[in-house]
Amino acid sequence: MTASTTTTIRGVSIFSRQGKPRADLFDIALSPEGIVVRRPGRADQHMSWERITQWEIAEGPGCVVLTLRGGGSVTPLMVKGWTAEDLETVMRHATEGIAGPAAPAPAPAVGPEAAPLGAASPGDEPADTDLAQAGAARRSAGRRPRRVAWKPVVTVVLLGVLAMAVTLVLLQSAGIISWGFLGPTS
Repeated sequence: MTASTTTTIRGVSIFSRQGKPRADLFDIALSPEGIVVRRPGRADQHMSWERITQWEIAEGPGCVVLTLRGGGSVTPLMVKGWTAEDLETVMRHATEGIAGPAAPAPAPAVGPEAAPLGAASPGDEPADTDLAQAGAARRSAGRRPRRVAWKPVVTVVLLGVLAMAVTLVLLQSAGIISWGFLGPTS
């Protein structure tokens, strides 16, 4: 593979830690100039290698996950139909002509004692980058409201009703309130 070769990977999506497959599939083109994200019906998004400080590749369930890090953001991409070795070869060829501080570096090798793929790490939330921006907007727009546990809510409501009843009984027995407005009680 020469330095001017562009490799297009089809059917890529943002890797979800919930394990649910994403319907949003797009293509990425890797070249010495950077990464181009091609989504159907949208303009191409270009990301130069200068914006990516590190990349890592990990085997996932039925896929390979390419995680791009840079500028405080983390973007995990799910690539199906590729092996980790093949994707690493393509990434190394695409970034081999870049030298200096702008060159993205592969992440250190991950051993079996590391956290499993998909486990959250501090700072792993995708930030507002070209790759994660559209996915993050769709995730937040489609997100269900946070569920509230019903037992604590019911407990608080019942304790409030009990406190009000005790207060009313005490006020009545002290003669402060009268139930005469209800009519005859006997």
